[in-house]
Amino acid sequence: MTLALSGHPVVRGIAVGQAHIIRRNELDIGEYRIKAGQADREIQRLMTALESARDYLDGLASRIRESAGGAAEEIIHTHIAMLSDDSLSESASMHIRDELCNAEWALQLYLEDLLSQLNRINDPYIRSRGEDAIQVVQMVQEILGEQQPLEPLAGVPDRLGKTLVIATELTPGELAALHERGVAGVVTEHGSPHSHTAILARNLGVPTVMGAHRAQTLVQEGEALVLDGHYGIVFASPEESIHKHYLRKQAESHRFIQSLESVREQPSRSLDEVDISLMANAERTEDMTLAMKSGALGIGLFRTEFMFLKGRPPDEDTQYRQLLAALDATDHAPMVVRTLDLGADKGADLLDFQSLRSNPNPALGLRAVRLCLRELEVFKTQLRAILRASAHGPISCLIPMLTSASEVITVRKLLAEAQEELQLRGQAFNAEMPLGGMIEVPAAALALDSLAQELDFLSIGTNDLIQYALATDRVDEQVAHLYDPQHPGVVNLLLQIFSATRTLSKPVSVCGELAGDRRFTRLLLGLGLTEFSMSPRNLLQVKQVICETDVSLARTSLQQWVSGAALEAEVSLVHYLDQGQSRHPSRAN
Repeated sequence: MTLALSGHPVVRGIAVGQAHIIRRNELDIGEYRIKAGQADREIQRLMTALESARDYLDGLASRIRESAGGAAEEIIHTHIAMLSDDSLSESASMHIRDELCNAEWALQLYLEDLLSQLNRINDPYIRSRGEDAIQVVQMVQEILGEQQPLEPLAGVPDRLGKTLVIATELTPGELAALHERGVAGVVTEHGSPHSHTAILARNLGVPTVMGAHRAQTLVQEGEALVLDGHYGIVFASPEESIHKHYLRKQAESHRFIQSLESVREQPSRSLDEVDISLMANAERTEDMTLAMKSGALGIGLFRTEFMFLKGRPPDEDTQYRQLLAALDATDHAPMVVRTLDLGADKGADLLDFQSLRSNPNPALGLRAVRLCLRELEVFKTQLRAILRASAHGPISCLIPMLTSASEVITVRKLLAEAQEELQLRGQAFNAEMPLGGMIEVPAAALALDSLAQELDFLSIGTNDLIQYALATDRVDEQVAHLYDPQHPGVVNLLLQIFSATRTLSKPVSVCGELAGDRRFTRLLLGLGLTEFSMSPRNLLQVKQVICETDVSLARTSLQQWVSGAALEAEVSLVHYLDQGQSRHPSRAN
């Protein structure tokens, strides 16, 4: 009898094989009292354990660099940064002195305080950082308890090509070790789709389902499994019909991936000779390397938040060096650098986070450019770094979450001040560096006439734009089904944006997830989009659709749909657009 378990889909893909269950012993954290005169010795014991944990992670990062790539290494360095954060050692030391307790228990008190703060924030990304904190603290507690951390998953077989691992949860290092051994898929009982482990799974392309509760209890060791990473379903002891169905889907998926190679060297040009620019979203060297291999013309969205999620704000020189490294990784291709976008969906310990915690709705509160215009020194430091990098390559600056022209005017003023400061230092910059703005707020979309006058180019962030237009949080499982890019209101809003940009003669791109979803490529082409920016992993898929599309037909089909002439078709907009490519007589023949 087939058992179906559901969880959070993290990485699309199908895995078929046998279950291997990783069980962990619960860590027993004992509490005991110490004498006042023993506090210094206990604090030194804590510091020694923190140093041992950092040394261990340093070694792990080096070992997995080649097998799992730099992304795994960088995520592990985030854990190292957490271990090095003064707030951890200072808070735990304070508990040791004030409570006269052992170091293990002091770490537990620190962890409980941190998790309580994070859980008050109505944002899944920020709350998921608690998973990193738990992993880091437990590692130090193991060392304090003289349970030195073992090699990741030392008891797991060396080769896992037909194996699906089931665990309570996995650290990024453990996932990297599983990938090195060729694991077919991963199922965890706990874990967030926004955690570092999930991010790494997507980077590595390992089919993954998280949050499959009681999976270790309900599945037997060696039991046949099928994992559907698209829908977040795991079938245990699947019936023959299910097993054969997914084997066919798996084969089709492999054939599809192989077919993408045929378009790698082709120009990104539609059937009716419309050239389309394909750019990549990136933040790490691995993203940029993959983007260039996939034929991206440059980086349409370079995220800078990763520089700010490792402790204190990076200084100007550090940011400048990171931007130069990004230019080098792309052989100085065009690069659009987005300024700091922290707030609702990302958090940084470096800024006054208390204001975000007290906000009843962070998505509508202090974030992105709003936060930057309050933290002026942090913002101006970043602007100077971007300006300096612009002297070495074709860099543009992009401001997120604009709502009014006054914000752009203020940013222009700050840029002018930054230029004056660099001139006084004798440091080079491009005085003509283009300044763009992200259209993510419906109010900005409806006020483009005034907003666009102050900008050199525009970039549409579809993730937030759709979320705000529909009043729907796409990561809230209770309402995620309402997040619909094909909603008539969303389509009409996008039509209005593209119409306004044509009238204003302003270049426009789309850098949200919609740009990298091949299902919506013809919708964006029909709207008039000629510059896409997306995850480099999706670039060839989108390019394949572009090469198979007549843009004029896509535009006609979209107009028919919006006018209501196609309502009798009773199919979704994307299907109607696909059908439109074959309905037209010139294509049918």
